[in-house]
Amino acid sequence: MENNTTQTTGAKLWLKLTIIFALSLLLLIPQAIIQNMVDERRGTEMEANMEVCEKWGSSRTVRGPVLFIPGDTSTNNVYLLPEVLDINSQVNTKRLKRGIFDFSVYETPMKLTGTFALPKELSAEQVAHLKTDRAKLLFSINDFKGFMDYPTLTYQGEKIELQAEGMKLGNDDALSCHVDVAKVLAGEACSFALEVSLKGSSSICFVPVGRTTTLHVNSDCTTPSFAGRYLPANREVTDTGFTADWKVLALNRDFTQVLKSRTELASVGTMDVELKVPVEQYQKTTRTIKYAYLIILLTFAVVFLVENRRHTPIHPVQYALVGIALVLFYTLLLAFSEHIGFGFAYLVAAAMTVGLITTFIHGLTKHRTAALAVGGLLVVLYTFIYVIMQLESYALLVGRI
Repeated sequence: MENNTTQTTGAKLWLKLTIIFALSLLLLIPQAIIQNMVDERRGTEMEANMEVCEKWGSSRTVRGPVLFIPGDTSTNNVYLLPEVLDINSQVNTKRLKRGIFDFSVYETPMKLTGTFALPKELSAEQVAHLKTDRAKLLFSINDFKGFMDYPTLTYQGEKIELQAEGMKLGNDDALSCHVDVAKVLAGEACSFALEVSLKGSSSICFVPVGRTTTLHVNSDCTTPSFAGRYLPANREVTDTGFTADWKVLALNRDFTQVLKSRTELASVGTMDVELKVPVEQYQKTTRTIKYAYLIILLTFAVVFLVENRRHTPIHPVQYALVGIALVLFYTLLLAFSEHIGFGFAYLVAAAMTVGLITTFIHGLTKHRTAALAVGGLLVVLYTFIYVIMQLESYALLVGRI
């Protein structure tokens, strides 16, 4: 008789464990739905970002200045690059709001100074085929919408106005003006100074067209990312902004000082500064959701132990309610993070979820210690996962350990 009772109890135990495990698997369905919701919100944020970029301006790529000297035939055309190019850019960021989303854009007054000189790569025979009276100075960015004011060019002490005359540099439209290149071809150095005010978003890129190109960028952006082919030689990032300096030599590039075609500057290495304000709530929420099944299983395990230790039957439907509360944590996290940031949203969502489940377990078992045990486990789990979210580079290692 005792053996039959033991077998019946064991069978009920395994049946209960099977049901609990099945419930945990079923909860993967709402977990997937919430992940789709996160992806949808991220897509909405990206659409808003694209709309802002379309109206304000996207990433900017600065090319030039370059001297274009046509030849007596199109095959004899040449593009002369500066001997020295020094760029000084002050990038000022500002926030634009689209719905509930904030985006970072920038305005940057910059000054490009340097000299043109006769390159050693240009032979006397090539010079003989050039039409110096039709020479032009070209300067381009990837979209004229980015100009905030008319660029001001000073060439050999003379102020000249740049015009949109249908010229191109790389694959982009270029501003141009007629300049005297006789002194350059005679071997003299000719100085220039170009003042430009641009606006854009996401990033700003510079093509190192000088035989020696130096770039200095100063900005109030506190979260820059230095990309492109050339990284800054010096950089300093503080709580108030950053400064960075580049120096690129002709030896470091894939093109020479004399080009035969404008397209040779189309796909070349650049010095890039990314100025995006990190929008991490969706990425962090996605990473948090990956641990949802672990939290559900461990919580169910503790509730099951409490049930058997206190001999208080807990119905599978009540397990399901606990599981649903755990899943709802992620909807709370998603909703709050769009308004108050991921950190505070995580704290609020975790406090609400822990409080709800702890109160529910106390109502079922009528035992404070049991309820606090479940609540304590959830506090430890949520704290642990939040710490992992902050580690980034070591998240995988710590999570596995």
